[in-house]
Amino acid sequence: MNHLARTIILFCCITFYSLTQAQDSHFSQFYHVAHQINPALIGVYNGNFRAAVTYRDQWSTVLGGSPYRTAVATFDVRKPILKGDYIGLGVTVLHDEVHSSNFSQDRAHVGFSYMKKLGTGRRRASGQYLIAGGQVGLGQNGFESSNLWFTEQYDERSGSIDRLLPSGENFNNLQTPTFLDANAGVLWYNVFDENRNIYFGGAIHHLTSPNVSFLDNGAATLDRKFVVQVGGEFSISGNDGLTLLPSLVAQKQGEATNILAGGNFRYTHQEWREVALRIGGWGHVVNKLESGFLMNAFIVSTTLETERLNIGLSYDLNTSNLSLATNSRGAFEIALVYTQPSKGRKWRVDCPKF
Repeated sequence: MNHLARTIILFCCITFYSLTQAQDSHFSQFYHVAHQINPALIGVYNGNFRAAVTYRDQWSTVLGGSPYRTAVATFDVRKPILKGDYIGLGVTVLHDEVHSSNFSQDRAHVGFSYMKKLGTGRRRASGQYLIAGGQVGLGQNGFESSNLWFTEQYDERSGSIDRLLPSGENFNNLQTPTFLDANAGVLWYNVFDENRNIYFGGAIHHLTSPNVSFLDNGAATLDRKFVVQVGGEFSISGNDGLTLLPSLVAQKQGEATNILAGGNFRYTHQEWREVALRIGGWGHVVNKLESGFLMNAFIVSTTLETERLNIGLSYDLNTSNLSLATNSRGAFEIALVYTQPSKGRKWRVDCPKF
């Protein structure tokens, strides 16, 4: 691939990325990065405590060794507080960087949730819960200008770039000031039995609308992000060993909207001793800048579940206008989720599988 072709594709990737990702990072395996979707999901899992790491690599087919990279690590724990009620506490750390400018986003949040029991199902641990959650933390953006060139450095006579010429830009700050960030969300769910549940939730991110400008006295507000999620689990043909986990997450931030919709088939067998396999597909739909929506990617995913460790893999098959240049190859993700099993009835509460 020649330099001009790479430049054109890179420009398209950056433009398309800006449209689809808005100002926040994006994960295809959103069900493994619960804190990033809704703070009310802190503590909502079947176990004593949970630790998770997810890594995403995007556009490596056209950007080579400098793709878009995003990594997030989370930890949360749930404790009983009143009869049937629980509190959840969690920590989230995220790092996101993009190509040659090394533009980066760093976030660190602490979060909490309160799980209020609304009713009891046929089993002691089943029933309905209403959960409210919040996060507060710090963030900072940064970049490097050494690998960038600007209009003033373009030599029209030779048609080349002269990096020794003044850029005409005043980059006194290569990092934004550290800013305060806050998120809040709610979630309702009903667990009917081990393999049947429904849930519905929503969240608002960046309540403080922080200023993320690199310029002195500049103004670049980090737009609030609104999230709606719905999903559940249902047995197929009365076979509890095979279930379907459909879900939808819709996010709007500024002028950008993206929707992930699809589901996982989950299969387990009693002889496997707490081992299950998930296989699924998801459509990623985004809004076009001018009007309407388009199918950005189709995501294939699989997760191997054991009693303590879940290993998730996914790949984005590009279906946008970039599919020809990228050979339909988009992003790769891997997720590792460790859950400590509950000890004793006091600590146990059934939660939906996400």
